[in-house]
Amino acid sequence: MKRIARWTVFVIVIVGILALINRSDSLKVTEPVENTMFVQTETKNNSELTVEDLREILLRFKQEVAPNIQGELEQTLAERMYVASIQFDKSIDVDQLISRAINQAKFERAWVSYAKDTYGVVVTDEEVDEWIEKGPDATVLPSQKRLAEAKEISVYELNHNLYRDQYIKWVLWEELIPLITERYEETTDQVLDNNRLIELYEGEVRSTL
Repeated sequence: MKRIARWTVFVIVIVGILALINRSDSLKVTEPVENTMFVQTETKNNSELTVEDLREILLRFKQEVAPNIQGELEQTLAERMYVASIQFDKSIDVDQLISRAINQAKFERAWVSYAKDTYGVVVTDEEVDEWIEKGPDATVLPSQKRLAEAKEISVYELNHNLYRDQYIKWVLWEELIPLITERYEETTDQVLDNNRLIELYEGEVRSTL
């Protein structure tokens, strides 16, 4: 029941996770670099991106950025940032974008490692696949279909491969919430809502970088 309830909340922000189409918070549309885990809903602008729009943007990314950046996660994050910048009419400095993607990849890896090293929280591939099947696979958004078509992959591949890094974090986060709450609830007067818990946890992660 807990996972079902959390999935209901997740549907509200899942488009933010699909940052390639509508870049959100994890984490602000104006700064699609941090907190790629928990952010915004689909806007009119996002909904107007067609499959052909996405294909053209992705082709430009492959030509302008991809040859200059190494690492699968770095490539993935750079692609999301690139698409978001074009979508929201932001100028693109390729060197700066690559630097941001590299730094964000470092943070994303640290985010997952810190959960294991400090809180003893890990998830298996089977747990992640099960979570995706009950969530993103079961509630397919139009934006998912368009992106999958533009990339010439299935929605299943989109969810289980391309956005797996974000879903791993979500599954980990479900386990981290009570641990972080317990750690801070007796030492703060602030309300420990989800946003505050994320802020506290990511502050811990950044302190290790």
